[in-house]
Amino acid sequence: MPIRRICEVADCSFFTIDKNHRLVSFKVEAQNELDSFLIKSPSIGDLAVEIIAQKYRKNFQSLLIRCFGGHSFSIVQRFGIENTGDILLQIIFTPLFKAGQADQVLCTLINESDHSGSLKMLGEYSHLTSHELRAPITNILSLSTLANYQQLESFEVAKINQLLNDINLQALKLDGIIKMLNSMMHKPENEDLFTALSEKTDTNHIVLVDDDVITNRLHQMLIRKHYTEKKIALFNDPQIALGYIKEHQPDLILLDLHMPEIDGWKFLHMMEEHQIFIDVIIVSSSIDPREKLRAKSFMCVKDFFVKPLTAEKVKQLLED
Repeated sequence: MPIRRICEVADCSFFTIDKNHRLVSFKVEAQNELDSFLIKSPSIGDLAVEIIAQKYRKNFQSLLIRCFGGHSFSIVQRFGIENTGDILLQIIFTPLFKAGQADQVLCTLINESDHSGSLKMLGEYSHLTSHELRAPITNILSLSTLANYQQLESFEVAKINQLLNDINLQALKLDGIIKMLNSMMHKPENEDLFTALSEKTDTNHIVLVDDDVITNRLHQMLIRKHYTEKKIALFNDPQIALGYIKEHQPDLILLDLHMPEIDGWKFLHMMEEHQIFIDVIIVSSSIDPREKLRAKSFMCVKDFFVKPLTAEKVKQLLED
C-alpha cells in the first residue's frame, strides 16, 4: 500500500483501522512520546478507541466515523510529557477508498517538533495525491462525457446519462478533496506561467504520447468529435513515438509526464538531443505547481493542461 510505505519511511506513527473500528496494521515510533494519547501498546484486532486515553476517545470516535463518510481531517493536539515538556502532535485522518467507498481509515501521528520527518512525509504524500490517486479519477471524468458520442444513440440514453452523471459527481467530489489536500502543500499560483509563449499556427497533425491506452483513445475521440479533419497518431511507447515524430514532423505533441521507463521529462530531453523543435503541450494528471514550473524550463513546451481534456480545453488548444 503506497500510504503505508510513506509512513514507514517518515518518522511518524500510524494506525490502519477497518470498518469495525479495529486495527488492521500499525507502526508506533517513540512510544514514550505517545503515552498521554495511548493507554497501552496496540495489537492487531484491538478496537481503536480502546487504546486511546479516555479524555480523547469521544472526539477520536467522532472523527473516525466522519472519516468513514469520506472526509479528511488534520488536527494538532498539545500533550504534556513528564520531564521533557510539551509536544505538539499532528493527527491526520485519511479515508482509504475501495470500489468507491471508504474501506479503511489511516490515522497518522506526527511529532511537530520533527520537521524533517514531517516535510519528507508531506512531500511524498503530495506526490501520491497528485499522481497515484488522481490518475484513475481523470479517466472516470473522461468516461463520464461519453454520452456526447454518437455510438450511444442506439442505447437507452437516459439511463446511461444518469449512470454517467452519478459517476461524474463522485469523481468530482474525490477530485476536489485531492486538490484540497495538495493545495495544503503548495502556495496557489499567482500567474499563468505559459501566457503568450508563441504565435498561433495551424495544427493538423497531432501526436498523443501517453502510456495509458484508455487516455489516448479518449483524447483521440474528443478531438475528432470536434475536429474530424485532424490527423491523430497514438503512442503508448515513448521510444516508438520519438521515431515517428522524427520521420513525420507533426504540428503538435500532447505529452503525459508520468510514464514507466521513459517519462515525460526524459522524453523532452530526448527531443532536445535529437534537435526536434515541435510544440509540446503537457497533458498530465499532476496538479503539483512545481511540475508546471519545471515544464516551463523547456522551450518546446507551450502549455500545461491538467487531465482530463474537455471540449473547452481542446478548443483553447487548437483555436484560441
